Amino acid sequence: MLKQAVESYQAGRLDEAEGLCKAILRADGNHVHALHLLGVVQSRLGRSNEALASYDKALAIKPDHAEALNNRGVTLQDLRRFEDALASYDKALAIKPDFARTAVSPCGS
Repeated sequence: MLKQAVESYQAGRLDEAEGLCKAILRADGNHVHALHLLGVVQSRLGRSNEALASYDKALAIKPDHAEALNNRGVTLQDLRRFEDALASYDKALAIKPDFARTAVSPCGS
């Protein structure tokens, strides 16, 4: 179902992707990848506070998730919380030094 959610996101069907992520999370509330993708979708929908909460839940489960840390930084930047954004980016780079993304990404590299 996660693959379908990613495909929906990539096709621009954000509401569908969000629904699929929420369905995954109803079955497994600790599904890190669904939480991360949900944050990405929420961010794209302009719901930065919800996105931040989703990233934080994912990171509580998997603190070394570099993509979630990066996307959390993007969201914090959108919220004009620049020092927090920088700290999140720094953590992502500490985990994955060659990680140099600046845009929200639904998948790992």
